[in-house]
Amino acid sequence: MPEHRSATDMPLVSVIVRSTDRPSLPQALASIATQDYPRIEVVVVGASGPQHSTLTQRCGPHPLQFVRCTAPRNRPEAANTGLDAASGDWITFLDDDDIFLPDHLSGLMAARADAPEAGVIHCFARATFADGRAQRFGQPFCLVQLYARNFLQLSTAVFVRSLLARGCRFDEALLTHQDWDFFLQVAQLTSFHFVPRETFVWHADAGGSGAGGGANHDDETFTRYRDLVYAKWARQRDALIDRVEPLVRSAAQAAERRDFVAAEDLCRAALAISPNDPWALNLRASIERATGRAHEARRTQQLAVAVCPQDPALTFNLALLYRAQGEIELAKRCCDRAVALDADFAPAKRLRAELPA
Repeated sequence: MPEHRSATDMPLVSVIVRSTDRPSLPQALASIATQDYPRIEVVVVGASGPQHSTLTQRCGPHPLQFVRCTAPRNRPEAANTGLDAASGDWITFLDDDDIFLPDHLSGLMAARADAPEAGVIHCFARATFADGRAQRFGQPFCLVQLYARNFLQLSTAVFVRSLLARGCRFDEALLTHQDWDFFLQVAQLTSFHFVPRETFVWHADAGGSGAGGGANHDDETFTRYRDLVYAKWARQRDALIDRVEPLVRSAAQAAERRDFVAAEDLCRAALAISPNDPWALNLRASIERATGRAHEARRTQQLAVAVCPQDPALTFNLALLYRAQGEIELAKRCCDRAVALDADFAPAKRLRAELPA
């Protein structure tokens, strides 16, 4: 085990399972039973209503509490029912068609030591599809990007119980995107720590939320509830941008004057307000390159691209760093990616043509 303490000294983790009694439920529960983290309680919410099959009181070595519902409950209602029943110091979710790999919870809980102030620890998901495709989902945390899109799958994260006492709940008016809204609530109160692990398997096109992939994506439902989330958080998003944009603009002006110390201080101030802000990171990388810190610049620009992968300019700037360091193949890939994002992005086309075959 990653922590050399007795099991009774370790925090209790509640795993809430919103179940509609699908045939995949036993596999989901088995993946909890095989976790190598020793202190787990399992809370299964019978969201399909009174007809849900009765469950035993154990999930492998862990206690299981089955919450039978007198009527069917939708996703946010079932989530809140689970929160009310859970008693763990830390909480996470697993839907009844997904699975944890055996070291999922131990890896997340061990990572608390690297960020003791963080109220959320999260990792990658392995998104799988019925046609056999698989892709990585997730990224390091970035608040301004979270206002724009949800990059967190609920089961990739554990969050501290004290957030519930501070009012964090699932918005029952949101029949989809309620997980995204929940993370936005949490982001107002605590920091997030990202662990580059891929220990949760998400069957992205199963289920019926309409917010997944493939068959589990409904454009009308997705857009309607996305716009509700946008409207709900517009004030906080705009306030963040209003605080950060002047700092980044001033940093850019200082960099143009070659006052790199002031420019980097301003970038640091912006990032303290807006964690992993991609445009502050992009500017910081250019400052690091200008002051001879090529490897730092590369890491910073890689992070900017990781948190905002849909921006061709950020990817192009990473291509420039790769070219400067002689990483021609990586530079080519970034140029190709930038053009794939924007077919009219001329700088990437020019650079790609200049690179040796």
